[in-house]
Amino acid sequence: MSQLEIPLFPLQTVLFPGTHLPLVIFEERYKQMCAELVERGGDFGVLLIREGREVGGNAIPHDVGTIAHIEEYEPVEGGRFRLQGRGVQRFQLLEMLDPRPYPYGIIEPIDDSRVDPDPRLASAEETVRTVFPVYFKMALMLTDQWARGVNLPSSPHTLVNRLAPWLQTGEDVKQRLLEIIPAADRLGYLAEVLDDLVTRTRFEVEEYRRTKWACFGALN
Repeated sequence: MSQLEIPLFPLQTVLFPGTHLPLVIFEERYKQMCAELVERGGDFGVLLIREGREVGGNAIPHDVGTIAHIEEYEPVEGGRFRLQGRGVQRFQLLEMLDPRPYPYGIIEPIDDSRVDPDPRLASAEETVRTVFPVYFKMALMLTDQWARGVNLPSSPHTLVNRLAPWLQTGEDVKQRLLEIIPAADRLGYLAEVLDDLVTRTRFEVEEYRRTKWACFGALN
């Protein structure tokens, strides 16, 4: 795919295609970036910070991120701006360019419509489609919520992009899910992560129920 030069926004979170990105912009260089993008059109790239901080200085980002589109942008109290973005497409960062004054870089979009044949794909996908609803329902139990069912997309890459933001895990794990290229490898890794999460969450649910009902008993 063709290379692009776009503004970059290093953050302490991983953005996946299809996921909403709410931000409050207060740093001057990013206020300028957003104002220019709103005026002339265009998107920006979101990258997880590898080293450094979001505010001030020059954060060192990971090499794979997500192109984001601005859907809403409005001023709020204190000279800040509220931004509502949405992840559009994964990309590979090829080169960091000189700031303008916000970070800029050359990227190459990753084509997630391509799924190479792989004998491991069907097994990994079946595991993900079976295990995620179990994990999701248990995770909701911890906050006394419930769900009727989970509608899962058919595309392997879209499946990973849709489910990864719901995982109660570190950003390093989500970054790995973002940056793996082959669909079979992405789903295989997601299946491993889900297996671990189900084991951990099942224990947390049991402890939560035990504590909850013990409290009820103490009231009698």
